[in-house]
Amino acid sequence: MFITSSRLQSKSDLTSNVEELELLRKERRTQRGRQKEVRNEEEQDAPQPIGIQATQQSNNQKNSIKTILSLPIGDLTHRDLIGLCNSIRHVPEEKSLWSLRILERILTEVERWEDAQRFDRRTVVKKIHIFSVLTALSKGRKRRKLQRRRYSVRMSKQGNQHLDSKDVERLKNVVFLLKGLCRDKRSLYCDADCYQKDVLSFATMIAAESSPAEESAVDAALVFVDEMEKEIDNWDPRVIGSVLNALAYWGRAEEARKLLSRAMGFNIPTDSSHSSIESEKSGIKNLNPSDASPCYDSLLRAYANCALLLRPDKRKNKTSSNKNTTVASSTEALNHARYILLNHMPGKGIQTTNHTFNAVISGYSALGMGNEAEQLLLESETLLSQSSSRPAALNTASSRPAALDTACYNSVLNAYSRERNGVSSVERLFRAMKEQTPLHLGALRTEIIPPVPDMISFASMLNCYSNNRMGEEACALVEQIERPTSACYLSAIRALDRSNDPAVPDRVLALVGQIETVRNGNSKGPTALTRNVFNAAMQCMIKHGQGARAEELLDKYLNSDSSRDQNDAEPYFLALKAYENTKSVNSRKEAAKSAETLFHKMQVLENRPRFDAGTYNILLNCFARAGMATAAESLLEEFESVGIVPSPESYDLVIKAISLSDDNDAVERSWRILYQLGYPRKNAKEVEPFSVPIATFNSMIKLFARRGMATEAEALLHSIDEFILEGKLKGSVPNIRSYEAVLEALAKTSDPDAVERAEALVTRVEVMSELGGGIQQPSLKLYNTLLATYANVGKVGSAERLLSRLHDQSLKPDAFSYGATIKALKNSGKSKDIAIARAKELSQSLERNGGVGNEVIFAHRLSILAKFGLAQQAENLLKEMEDKYRVGELKQGPGVIHYTAVLNAWSKTDDKKAVARAEALFEKMRADPLLDLDLAAYHGLLLNYAVRGMSKKARCLLQEILDADISPNRNTFTMVMDSYSRASSTTNAGKKAEELLDQMRQLQAAGNPDIEPDSVCYASVIRCKQASTPPRAIGDLTEFEKLQLMRELQIENWPFQKQQL
Repeated sequence: MFITSSRLQSKSDLTSNVEELELLRKERRTQRGRQKEVRNEEEQDAPQPIGIQATQQSNNQKNSIKTILSLPIGDLTHRDLIGLCNSIRHVPEEKSLWSLRILERILTEVERWEDAQRFDRRTVVKKIHIFSVLTALSKGRKRRKLQRRRYSVRMSKQGNQHLDSKDVERLKNVVFLLKGLCRDKRSLYCDADCYQKDVLSFATMIAAESSPAEESAVDAALVFVDEMEKEIDNWDPRVIGSVLNALAYWGRAEEARKLLSRAMGFNIPTDSSHSSIESEKSGIKNLNPSDASPCYDSLLRAYANCALLLRPDKRKNKTSSNKNTTVASSTEALNHARYILLNHMPGKGIQTTNHTFNAVISGYSALGMGNEAEQLLLESETLLSQSSSRPAALNTASSRPAALDTACYNSVLNAYSRERNGVSSVERLFRAMKEQTPLHLGALRTEIIPPVPDMISFASMLNCYSNNRMGEEACALVEQIERPTSACYLSAIRALDRSNDPAVPDRVLALVGQIETVRNGNSKGPTALTRNVFNAAMQCMIKHGQGARAEELLDKYLNSDSSRDQNDAEPYFLALKAYENTKSVNSRKEAAKSAETLFHKMQVLENRPRFDAGTYNILLNCFARAGMATAAESLLEEFESVGIVPSPESYDLVIKAISLSDDNDAVERSWRILYQLGYPRKNAKEVEPFSVPIATFNSMIKLFARRGMATEAEALLHSIDEFILEGKLKGSVPNIRSYEAVLEALAKTSDPDAVERAEALVTRVEVMSELGGGIQQPSLKLYNTLLATYANVGKVGSAERLLSRLHDQSLKPDAFSYGATIKALKNSGKSKDIAIARAKELSQSLERNGGVGNEVIFAHRLSILAKFGLAQQAENLLKEMEDKYRVGELKQGPGVIHYTAVLNAWSKTDDKKAVARAEALFEKMRADPLLDLDLAAYHGLLLNYAVRGMSKKARCLLQEILDADISPNRNTFTMVMDSYSRASSTTNAGKKAEELLDQMRQLQAAGNPDIEPDSVCYASVIRCKQASTPPRAIGDLTEFEKLQLMRELQIENWPFQKQQL
């Protein structure tokens, strides 16, 4: 009812107008009341489900959105539906997916009302409801794209998550419900404008750009495109481009080609055989060629990604349901893209940009096809030259700047950097870019000047050097960059880490020093040592076990930025791990002490996280690897004082520390740890149930193994089995590691029946594994240990038969298997020719069977050559090992044991230059910073002096050993004594030998048990005394003279046997 001005002016005075207004208000209220009563009567007369009746009887209370959504479909009242619609009138971005669910429920409910012919036919769903949800989804899509680039926890907590398969199906359901209601049923509950082409455009782009997180969204976008084609007059290039981008992401090239062909109005050929049947389709919906360039870019990227999915190494583990059934290989996919780029697009007048060319070049780049990428680059430059407005360039030689930008050339650089032998090619192209050297285009007689390299060009070069382990070249390239970024330093450090340069830690510190120079304002570059660069440098220090340099790097990192948190414990952990991984055995004690000092610094950090057992175990392992048993036991006691429960690994490490120590009571102290854990004592009358981890038992067995105590190792394993059968030991069952440790003890014992016991143990493991006795399949290490047992006693036949059996089984013999067999060959007593030939044949057999030789193979082959005095062959084999390590065929280069074997070989040869060659080799060892000379290395050179009677050099080398803080043993002094007895002048040989004997006794009294003189040493002293003036043979001595010598030397038994006289 409307109040008109004519009615208000029917009476002249103001009072009459007021009265008339009051009457009109009453009449209006009466009409509203009658309309409400009529609606209530209609709703009561209509058949209603039980759920609606219950809802109306609840005093008309307003339900929450979650409560309404929980009601069954068809049970909502008009008021509930209005509430749902009002909740999506204005949708924030973070609630877009939730609003999509509400919209789906609204449309489902409306469809049910339409089918049930509800009496209330008022419009409920309006245009604002649909586009509010779609707009929020569109904005949320942009935010989700940002999340993919940089994850945000805050955004995730707000509910802005990626579209999953359920959300995609919900979006499809919403679109088809709208179509059914607005087009098919023409429902009065929905506005007619709720379904239109803009809805389909929104839905298509939302689904397409959500496809990186959910591939089913691509299929949904294709369905929407089919529906949109029925509603539009012209194709929107933005919509087509978004769908093509989605198809390109998943490498669905053929579907992308068919879609673009449909949009363009003609079939897009992929090779010359299809170009002749290319058909034109005239229509108003054809995409304008001037707008199609970005769409073609997406199509070419689809072929490039399809090529990646079709790589041989990706075919078995493809994450995408690749539907390119007509594309057979990566090369074919790129050939299709190449034809479209160079033939089809120019023929149709489609504009090409740098992005267009780079889409295909980057495909070759990702596959590491450098030659093909450069060829396409030059062909592209040729094509652009032919289409230029300078025809003179076609007939005369000329130079011009490159038409393609630096990004295209960088893709070629990246392609070469992925090739194994692409270093020379990438350096050639990079040099041309850097020096602006023209590139020849072939038949056109035109030369192009490539663009100047940018930071990405330098990054590609650094990546190439990193892939090829060229650390020195990477460092030199970083110095050439005017403003190197942190990423440049990161690539250079990774290149150094992958190289075999022994000076890697020093070079890494030098790179970090360059960053410090930048921070001090002396050059341009990063102003602080970033966390990524620091972590990469620390990983390098951990790999090389350089704890001291890692701690130096830690100080540089903490001082590089004043705003950096000085109480962050994570950088300290990395330095601690570097100490833990110290390589040199002689440096481990010092490293453990430094690690302990660093650990104490960590303990006083403010706001640090509470240390757990794992943190303490790092320091505990430092003590264990250094054999510092007392320090390890003290640290274990500290666990309890700070309220930390030691882990099973903690006890294992303490036993390991005791095992590697030289303490005489090591076994007894290890037993005390087992007793502390509950293991019953030997004389215990009643055994209470206990629980000891099997890893702790294995550590104890390994202690026995290191000391060759095979009987004790077998007894402990037997007692574990008995306690398990009696039900006293729970939660621990011997595993394959237990049997490997026992077998290792048998391999190191000198018991005559050790081989038979080892074979019986392996047979037991095999039988238990076949019968399901809780033991896994015998490991290769188990068989390798049995091979080592054969090797110690020279049973080469048994070793070769076991090696052949391993080939027949699923276990593939490795370098250690072949190395043990070669060692058995050495100890078997075979002739020189047979031993050397067979050892070489075994080494070649390893490589033929797909194995890779290692330092163990070379060590045993060198020992065979040393046994027979073939020094020159041994040195040649050592050089071969050095060359293989230099080119990366060996993971570890020659060590002290390899050089020592060559020294021993020179001591057994008659070559006049043997001593000089041995001295040169020893000096080479001394100059190598990665080699820590041990006593065996000095013995190798000392043996050369001893057998040739070079007493002065032998005595000087002995003094060098004493000055080097290396503990000599009795063999060291014995070889020097032998040099006196064999010297050309033996006048004072006896006196000098007695002086050495007195020195040995003094060192023994000072705490060196390995230097106690034995019968061999006394025999050498007697030879020196008899070689003195006048010389006299040992066999010519009378019994009285023998007794007199024994009294002088303070020995009880005559050191010579009858066969020696």
